[in-house]
Amino acid sequence: LIGIVCIRDNVRSSIKQTVETMNRAGVQVVMVTGDRKETAVAIAKEAGIVTGENDLVLTHDELSALSDQELKQQLPHLKVVSRALPMDKKRLIEVAQELDMVAGMTGDGVNDSPALKSADVGFSMGDGTEVAREASDIVILNNSLTSIEKAVLYGRTMSKSVSKFIIFQLTVNVTTIAMSLLSPLLGLKEPFTIIQILWVNLIMDTLAALAFGEEPALDRYMNEKPVAKKANILTGYMKSAIGVASAFITLVCLAILKNVGGIQDFITNGTGNFEMVTTFTFTVFIYAVIFNSFNTRSNGFNIFEHIGKNKKFLIVMISIAVVQTLIIQFGGKVFSTVPMDIQHYIIALLIAVLIIPADFIRKALTKNK
Repeated sequence: LIGIVCIRDNVRSSIKQTVETMNRAGVQVVMVTGDRKETAVAIAKEAGIVTGENDLVLTHDELSALSDQELKQQLPHLKVVSRALPMDKKRLIEVAQELDMVAGMTGDGVNDSPALKSADVGFSMGDGTEVAREASDIVILNNSLTSIEKAVLYGRTMSKSVSKFIIFQLTVNVTTIAMSLLSPLLGLKEPFTIIQILWVNLIMDTLAALAFGEEPALDRYMNEKPVAKKANILTGYMKSAIGVASAFITLVCLAILKNVGGIQDFITNGTGNFEMVTTFTFTVFIYAVIFNSFNTRSNGFNIFEHIGKNKKFLIVMISIAVVQTLIIQFGGKVFSTVPMDIQHYIIALLIAVLIIPADFIRKALTKNK
């Protein structure tokens, strides 16, 4: 014997931590490879994919011998498929989807394109074939599982941002509709003019999308379980947030318009100027919406959590407050407003900021439940 040569591709140093993070996030990592069983198991153990006796390792022949029903029962324990053929990937995808799982698949060859196309999310390798890249949804330029982990994190972050936007938008919608319906029933005039509602729509849609569009990706999102495909868009938390905020703003604004507690005497200094009352109500409404946006950003009690990582949010909300003040002071006949004194603004802010402790109570009750 003159000598022995051993050739191997080392497992990336970050792979084990990545697999642990994916498992913690509820993502089942399965290695599908053409290597022989012993080689595949050795690499899977080193990567942290195979960790216990209950982890299932199948060869192509063993996988083919299973019916779809049997595979569905075994799938939650499956970790490695060795000596695999490209159509094994497609079958795994189809079986997983029949179980209402969201299935992602990686591949780099022409034969992988059916599986990449069938998957909910197809990941092709950066150095793979052009056919694979065209069939996939995402191209992993560095061929690393860590990039897929980041894709999951950013996907969850986008989902969170959309939920925050929906809470913000529906709160404004529900409040506006509720006030428009209840005001006539209470013998009050329409609370908002058409121009004022257009300004509210601008805040609710365009500006809110900009504000919540750059929320930071937080590592704690990877500690949450995946959301089911058929789960409702509006969760119980979202419904409670929309309900409490809408009820608070609606009741406060109607109370002002109805002169509960003689508040109109303070607002108008006893002159009975109803234009001043509607202007003050409009101001409270917008300020409450701004304060509620801070409630919406966080599902905890720290409403300023990571706010420095989304500077656009601060810019948008400050801009809304400034423009609202300018509308009140100089809107005149266009916005049907009259100028207010500094004391009016202070009282409006103090009333509007009460939505924060009101939401704290909701969060505490929701958390306990």
